[in-house]
Amino acid sequence: SDEERLAMALLDQGAVALERADLAGQALETETLRRADRFRAALMNSVSHDLRTPLSTVLGSATTLIDYGATLKPEVRDDLLLSIREEAERLSRYVGDLLDMTRLEGGGLNVRTDWSDVRDILNAAADRVSRRLGQRRITRDFPAQLSMVEADPGLLEQAVVNILENAIAYSPDGTTIELAAYEDRGAVVISIEDEGRGIPTAELERVFDKFRRMEESTDRAKGAGLGLAIAKGFVEAMRGRIAAASPIQDDADGKGGTRILISLPKSIATHPDLL
Repeated sequence: SDEERLAMALLDQGAVALERADLAGQALETETLRRADRFRAALMNSVSHDLRTPLSTVLGSATTLIDYGATLKPEVRDDLLLSIREEAERLSRYVGDLLDMTRLEGGGLNVRTDWSDVRDILNAAADRVSRRLGQRRITRDFPAQLSMVEADPGLLEQAVVNILENAIAYSPDGTTIELAAYEDRGAVVISIEDEGRGIPTAELERVFDKFRRMEESTDRAKGAGLGLAIAKGFVEAMRGRIAAASPIQDDADGKGGTRILISLPKSIATHPDLL
C-alpha cells in the first residue's frame, strides 16, 4: 500500500542518515588520531633536539668546573656558571611549555577568571622577562584609565610573557619592544610590538602553529616553538582573540617589525562618549 511504501522510504532515509552520521564520527575519530600522531611525532623530534642541546652545555660546564675549577680564572668560572644558569632556565621554560601544551591538548586547562586590571598583568609580565632583554628595552604605553576585564590573571600573564620572549628572540640588541594597552567599545586590547625582521606574509597564518619557529632567531636560547601556540590557546580559553601583523613599518634595512594583538571582551560595551 502507499502507507507501507512511505514507511519503507522513511526507514531507508533514516538508515542512510544513521550510516552517514556513523561515517562522520569515524572520520572525526580518525582525524583526531592523526592529529595526535602528528603532535607526538613533532614532540619527540623537538624533545630530542631541544633537550639535548642545553643538557650538553650544562653537563660540559659542570664537568669543567669539577675537574679544573681550582685552576680556572675567576672570569672563566663565572662564565661557566652563567652558562649553566641560562641553560637550566631554558630547560625550565621548555618543560613549562610542554606542560602547558599538554593541558591545552588534553582539555585539562582550568580557567579561573576574575576582574583584572590588564596594566598590572602587563607590568608583571615585563618584569619577568627583564633579565633576558640584553641590550633591548621595553617601553610601556598605558592609559590613565582602563576598563577592568574578566580574565585569568595567571594565564594572561603567561601568554604575554610568551609573546615578549618571542619578541626578544627575534629582535636584535639595541631595539625597542613596545607594550601597550587601550580599549574600544567592546574590548580591552593589548599590543606588543618589536623592531625585528618581521614575519613573511606567507608565514603569518602559521605563526601560532605548534613547534613553528623562524630560522633567523637572534637569541641562542630560543624555545621549542610552542610559546605563541600556548598564548593563543590561553587567550581563546578566556574568550579572547589573538592576531599577528607584519610588517608594521617600512624600514630601509628590511626590518619591518611584528605586532601581536590580544583582544579581551568587556562584559558591557562602553558608550562612545566615555572613550
